[in-house]
This record gives sequence, C-alpha cells and structure tokens, in this order.
Amino acid sequence: MANSSNTQASAANPLDQLRDIHLPEAISWWPPAPGWWILALAGSALTVWLLRWLYRRYNAKHYRRQALAQLRKLQAGSDSQEQLRALFILLKQTANCAYPNRQPSTMAIEPFVEFLHFSCDKPVFSQPTSELQTLLYARQTSDQSQDLDALFNDARVWIQNHMAEDKLELGMPC
Repeated sequence: MANSSNTQASAANPLDQLRDIHLPEAISWWPPAPGWWILALAGSALTVWLLRWLYRRYNAKHYRRQALAQLRKLQAGSDSQEQLRALFILLKQTANCAYPNRQPSTMAIEPFVEFLHFSCDKPVFSQPTSELQTLLYARQTSDQSQDLDALFNDARVWIQNHMAEDKLELGMPC
C-alpha cells in the first residue's frame, strides 16, 4: 500500500511535471525586409546623383569665380584708362566662357554691350554707348571715376547673374 500511496501523491500533483515557460527568440534586425533593401538602394542612388549634380554645378561656375577674382584685382589698379580696357577684355573672356558657341568677343563695343544687356536679367551697363566710347578712348577726368565705379559694379552684376547658354533666347545673334 505504501507503493500505491506514493503513486497517488505523485499523480495527485500535476504541477510538479510542468517546465518553465520558453520564450521565442528575439526578433533580429538582420537581414532587413526587402522594402528596406529597396529604400537603401534608392537612397544611395539619390545621394550619388545629388553629389554628382553639385560637383558639376560647382565646376560649371568656376569661370565666374575666376572672373570675379580678376575683377577685384583690376579694380585695385591705379590707371583708370588701363582698368577700363582690361575690364572689357575680362568681360569678353568671361562671355566666351559662358557662350562658347556664340563667340561674343569678336563684337565691337556697342553690339557687345547690347549682348551684355540681352544675356542678363538684371539691368546692367545703362550708360549710353557714346559715354562708354568716351570713357574708353578719351582722357580720364575726376568726374569719370564714378562712371568707372558704376561700370565695375555692372560688370560684377553681369558676371554673377548672366544666363546660362541653354536659357539664352535665340533673339540676339552673335
């Protein structure tokens, strides 16, 4: 009987047969779902495209930075007659870089100034062309120094704001 009471006691307590709860494994972050792979590839492609676009834009405006640096050097000069000649040489070189298919450097002063008007959205070189001719070829007086400063300011505005060649309308032939 002792044997039967022992089996009844062990059979009577079924909790003794239970084991601890087994939790599932934690969800791993690797490998990501296919949507995350697609998002990572699209983000990488967009980043590469943006960096390439910024690099090309920076290189495309290199001639403008060089022209502005040269303009600052010219403005520091002392001979106003030589400054003015060098200013128009610089403007023609810059125009050739900006519009290589049009070659505006071959133009005379009057059509060249008209081209500068045409290629910039902002008002530049508002002096009459006869006044420009006088500034270029006549002896300089103290009154003309203001005109020279205005020309340098107009040149700075044109260098910074002239339109790209593909945005330039076909109305003004060179």
